[in-house]
Amino acid sequence: MKKPWVAFELQPITGRKTRTWIIKSLFGESLGTVKWFGSWRQYSFFPHAGTVYERECLRAIADFCEKRTLEHRAQLPKLTMKAKAEA
Repeated sequence: MKKPWVAFELQPITGRKTRTWIIKSLFGESLGTVKWFGSWRQYSFFPHAGTVYERECLRAIADFCEKRTLEHRAQLPKLTMKAKAEA
């Protein structure tokens, strides 16, 4: 198994409804954040300026965003068919 090139560090929730992670390199440098992007209704990566990524890093970040989005949606209350019709 390959060694991961990036690490995801969960941040304390302060003034937000959703979680935020700092993305760090193997050397501990902050590369950007993953947080909820309301316009797209999903977790998205917000890279720091001047950072460069290769395909394995991008794949790991994309997989992380997708997994966290699915987890977030699974936690949302489900509307009944009647409530959907009335909405």
